[in-house]
Amino acid sequence: MNTIANNWRVAVVVTIMMAISGYILAGYGLKKHFISTGEIYIESTDGTLSTDKAAMAALLFKSPRMYDAVNENLRTAFSYAEFDEMISVEQKNGTQIVKASFDCPTSAEALKIAELYLSLMQKVLNDYEAGAQIKIVSRPVEPQFPDYPDEMLFTVIGACMGFVLSAAGIIVIWRLDNTITSADDIAEEYHVPVIGELTDLDNEIDYLGR
Repeated sequence: MNTIANNWRVAVVVTIMMAISGYILAGYGLKKHFISTGEIYIESTDGTLSTDKAAMAALLFKSPRMYDAVNENLRTAFSYAEFDEMISVEQKNGTQIVKASFDCPTSAEALKIAELYLSLMQKVLNDYEAGAQIKIVSRPVEPQFPDYPDEMLFTVIGACMGFVLSAAGIIVIWRLDNTITSADDIAEEYHVPVIGELTDLDNEIDYLGR
């Protein structure tokens, strides 16, 4: 108990500092990921589009031609590897609805590329003569907060790590501390009985007022 009493302030400071460090890391140290998502329904223009063909048509949305079409309409070009990492296309629930997610470092950029991407989808389908057209089920919106990192989550993780480290440090100090603080410590350390104990008069209350 004495070890805890002597070190609890340090433990509180460490916990708070780790929480602040987690917040700073999430807010300024890690790359932010803003994700804007749109859903598109692919339908046939000649009555021959099956679910399998719709899935094949969805692959066009990550094709080099789609990459070229997007890059031509942006002021700042990016590599195909960045394009492939930025856009996630998946078929939803085995239907002809395609879900496209756009992961960018800023919310404005995520929305801009998402809208540009949707506007170019039909053009790419026509260029490939896929015999399909798209209908937008849900338009992408500008994300208000990054999907990663979560500042609150990192703050909580930092605080938990600070608490654990502080507790571990206090336990280590306690195990290494061989200071005699009570008669029980003497009996335990030297295995001898304690006959008498001197009282610390400075810490006692003198009921006679002396």
